[in-house]
Amino acid sequence: MEKVKLKNGELRYRESYYIGGKKINSPSFKKITDAKIWKNRVETERLSKLALGEHYHKTVEVNFEQFADKWLHNHVEVNCVHKTFLSYGSILRTHLYPRFAKLNLSDITEEMGMDLMKDLRKTHTAKGIKNIWIVFRSIIHKARRDKIIVVDPLENIKKPKPDLVQDNFWIKVEINQFLRANKTDQLLPFFFVAIHTGLRLAEMCGLKWDRIDFVNNQISVTRTRDKYGLKETTKTKIKRFVPMTQEVRMLLVSLRQSSNGNPFVFLEADGSEVKYAHIYRRFHKAQDKAGITNKIRFHDLRHSFASNYMMNGGNVFDLQKLLGHTDIKMTMRYAHFTPDHLQNSIQFMDMTSESKMSIPFIDQRKLNVVD
Repeated sequence: MEKVKLKNGELRYRESYYIGGKKINSPSFKKITDAKIWKNRVETERLSKLALGEHYHKTVEVNFEQFADKWLHNHVEVNCVHKTFLSYGSILRTHLYPRFAKLNLSDITEEMGMDLMKDLRKTHTAKGIKNIWIVFRSIIHKARRDKIIVVDPLENIKKPKPDLVQDNFWIKVEINQFLRANKTDQLLPFFFVAIHTGLRLAEMCGLKWDRIDFVNNQISVTRTRDKYGLKETTKTKIKRFVPMTQEVRMLLVSLRQSSNGNPFVFLEADGSEVKYAHIYRRFHKAQDKAGITNKIRFHDLRHSFASNYMMNGGNVFDLQKLLGHTDIKMTMRYAHFTPDHLQNSIQFMDMTSESKMSIPFIDQRKLNVVD
């Protein structure tokens, strides 16, 4: 058992064992018992493998930067959208390579991870830290699965809780104000369909006529198009179907008749497909024209769709399918918008046994009922 004193003066405990003549240290623990439990678990795993005739793997000295670069190009670039690939590459170059590039994966310790977390807390929001930590943890997990390292040094480090940020969205009055003021805008059909379907910007730009089913009255969402080009996939790699309201259907029928053979649904005045990179600027310009005070991002139209869907009495599980969320937790943030959300709980929320007339600080005669 080894005692480790951290920079902040706190004491930690660490166990170790040897494989192939190389010392393997455990993560550092606050309690001696946790360190012992860790060693017992590792030893049990090793003996189980020996009993099955397997050799417990030896650690391999692999450079962090080389491994991370390979992970970035062989995994992220292949399986994720290009935007994610660029974002992860930037995180590696800015935050991780300066600290770990020259180290072997087996040399990275829990204390190094804690130092990184401590420094990030000084300059980043919880969301920013989460993005960086996702990259770091993913690389370490991959190294663990590949048996390059024996233990995960980041296992006991907790991420900060996310900031309590309210999604920005428009209510019906603001939606109508925006649409009325932009009746002659070339992008009005684009904005209208986005508001009434909840499609992402890249999904809107990638929408072609072969995915508009007028017979079954639905849109098949299977493609995206951004500034890097067209992809036959969505963000979550899931095909989904979104029904069309009568207004959306009528609008799309009108666009189809004037498409002049262009496979894309939304076109510029010159007949070319809408430019992904121009939407943000033109959306903000349209908000200015409408005199909107509650300025939102284009992606907030998706939040507006989801919020109003629930306020209209929609079901959160149906909304999950419409939005294409793989995790219901993502959709549950809209659940409180439903009219009867938690209303049945009121019967359990009276914390006094007395009648309200007997509560001294409430004068019932002065209460006004507001309709």
